[in-house]
Amino acid sequence: MKKMLLCLTLLVFVFGTGVCFAEAAIPNLVGTWNVKSEAALLTKEGNAPGEWTHHTNEFSILNAELTITRQQGRVVYGTFKSKMATENMAGVIGWDNKTLYMVDQDGYTDATIVSKDKITSVYRHVGAKDAVVAAGVWTRVK
Repeated sequence: MKKMLLCLTLLVFVFGTGVCFAEAAIPNLVGTWNVKSEAALLTKEGNAPGEWTHHTNEFSILNAELTITRQQGRVVYGTFKSKMATENMAGVIGWDNKTLYMVDQDGYTDATIVSKDKITSVYRHVGAKDAVVAAGVWTRVK
């Protein structure tokens, strides 16, 4: 009886820990995402915002679209489009499969994959004409 209980305990441990150590799948981010962000803009020496800047006021709300067109493993490529500008983006999904790090023409984004259809992000850039920081929510359209 003790041997049977020991064997059963060992089996539960082996199969139970196998589930704990299973690696999560890399999320598929390909698709179109609606982006809504709140931002602060600083212009330098009275300059107008830079050519890649999507914000025009000190405090602004931006509605934009991010289309992730390609993904190979952890690496993604896409296009960010607003009324002000369109720019290419590239990124990588972190080892935890929950973080996303992206760069664009003049800045970078640190994001958290909340679910298959929602991502939260913080964007930053400092350029010759301006600096921007923004907090955003991305919602998958398709």
